[in-house]
Amino acid sequence: MSVRARHLIPLLAACSAIGSVGNYLFLPALPQIGEFYGVDSGATQLTVTTYLVAFAVGVLVSGPLADRFGRRPILIGGVALSGVAALLCYFAPTMGWFVLARIAQGAAGGAGITVSRASVGDLFHERELARMYAILTMALVLGTALAPYAGGLITRYTGWRSGFLMLAALSAVISSACFAWLPETRAANANSHSFAVLWRESRAVIARPAFAGYVLEAALIYALFFVFVSIAPHVMVKVLQMPTDRFGLYYLFLAVGFFFGNLLVSRAGAHARVATQMNAGLALQFVGASLALALVLLGFTHPLFVFAPMMVFSFGQGLTLPNVIAHGIRLAPNYTGVASSIFGFSQLALSALAIQAMGYAPATSWQPALWFCVVGAALTGVGVLGLHAMENFANPRIGKAGPPA
Repeated sequence: MSVRARHLIPLLAACSAIGSVGNYLFLPALPQIGEFYGVDSGATQLTVTTYLVAFAVGVLVSGPLADRFGRRPILIGGVALSGVAALLCYFAPTMGWFVLARIAQGAAGGAGITVSRASVGDLFHERELARMYAILTMALVLGTALAPYAGGLITRYTGWRSGFLMLAALSAVISSACFAWLPETRAANANSHSFAVLWRESRAVIARPAFAGYVLEAALIYALFFVFVSIAPHVMVKVLQMPTDRFGLYYLFLAVGFFFGNLLVSRAGAHARVATQMNAGLALQFVGASLALALVLLGFTHPLFVFAPMMVFSFGQGLTLPNVIAHGIRLAPNYTGVASSIFGFSQLALSALAIQAMGYAPATSWQPALWFCVVGAALTGVGVLGLHAMENFANPRIGKAGPPA
């Protein structure tokens, strides 16, 4: 692969991260947002849920649009529009207007992660795909890891609304960089991809049991992480009476774990390691969540006793998730935009449903979120192992030499 293609990874990672930063930046401010607009915690969670639902719709729509019209215009337009929506959030006078602006922001930001993944799928061969997704994710994690801490500081010292001005400025810089340096990566024959063809191919891809299985597993892994990080601020601020910026510091435990899990994937060049990595990641995900729950049940409720074992949990997710996504997207090599959309939409839609459901559980302890993570980790472990068994049965060479190119 050309050196030029590798140099595009940081820019694609920035495009992918801006939508997630737009959500993570305000997780520590959820209690203050509720107080500002005079709503309860369930209604405050709605600002996260509606953002994720809109983000998921943006993810779902942007992939086929990128397959039809090209990666470059969809990516530039999505990032730029997310900046405009951030300004609308800043000026929102009521909770209703704020939610509507967040919907617009999420829908526009959804293009970033989908089209970035599709571009990576265009630029890199199957044997490098999981490694490139891991490298892109590491760069994304650096931004999202700092977002909660920065959001806590912004909320504490300048007010949570000023964070939207920062998001608008970042979006302007990233979209301008894309306009200047990002080439079109879509295949030359993609003009024949009419919406009828794309719809037919989407149905064919979804109908493949292995693809549907990988999509479901990736969605559940993502939802486990998101449920925990959306409930943790309420426990820390309202129950443990900690400052808003403290969540951002402890969130770094999760970010570091996820980063190093992806780092290990990015450095593994032999496909003989793929199954070992995924199995180890699934085991660590379950062990980390179980240890955190056990400590809480024993009365150790300080965040350190929760986030330290959850770092093991996130490290396991970092080992597993890039390989799960790469395994699924390789099943639709000529329609990476469609496949990326399906993955992204499923991850976000399931996360949104889980967050809203868990938002009405009593936020008086760590237990609801941790029980969700433990049970979900067990289910993902069984599911991914079942997918491996199915692929190995269909093609015995997969277990030894990796997926077919």
